[in-house]
Amino acid sequence: MKRKKILLFWAIGSFCLMVLLNFSIFFWDFFAGSLTQPFGVLEPYYGLAMFYVYMISLFTSFISVYLILKTQVFGIGFLLWTPYAIIGFFVESYFELILNDALISIWSVVGYCVFGLLTGLSADVSFRVLDKKTRLRKVYVSSLTGVVQSLVYFGLIVIALAFFYKQGWSAGSFLDSGTFLGNAYFGLPWMIIHAFIGGFLAHSINQKQ
Repeated sequence: MKRKKILLFWAIGSFCLMVLLNFSIFFWDFFAGSLTQPFGVLEPYYGLAMFYVYMISLFTSFISVYLILKTQVFGIGFLLWTPYAIIGFFVESYFELILNDALISIWSVVGYCVFGLLTGLSADVSFRVLDKKTRLRKVYVSSLTGVVQSLVYFGLIVIALAFFYKQGWSAGSFLDSGTFLGNAYFGLPWMIIHAFIGGFLAHSINQKQ
């Protein structure tokens, strides 16, 4: 594929990913019935932090895996998350350092950005390993790549909730239904299944084009 087309797919994919992630934060994390805040308003907070991570795996997996399949460029997953990390640095700094003063320091913001890049890189590496080191059909390589990316994202979010905030451990527990981990009994299977479907759809659409 020519460089111009690769850049075009990267630009479209990165834009879609940023829109998906940013709007999902407000839609999923802040939906609380009549207590829902207007768009862009964070305080007072009535939602469930990071709930969107469970809900959007189909779409994040589809975007990453489709670009990997379409461009055949190792590192495109990493590059896909780069604009999100760069722009997200300023957004996260404003909302959680300046507006709410919830994070420990600016390094917590840097950590979130790095975690985004690692999530994209995990798709690159998992696709390469599964494709080259196993005998799996491409459709299963694609589907499992989506699952690996989502699990990496989930794990990194737990780390962020554990170490980035002034209040300390913020991920909750598996026994507390009002927390991020407390919703894992439903959210984690949902995330894994939909991540698998996202990778499968990416392969299917790429095959038909």
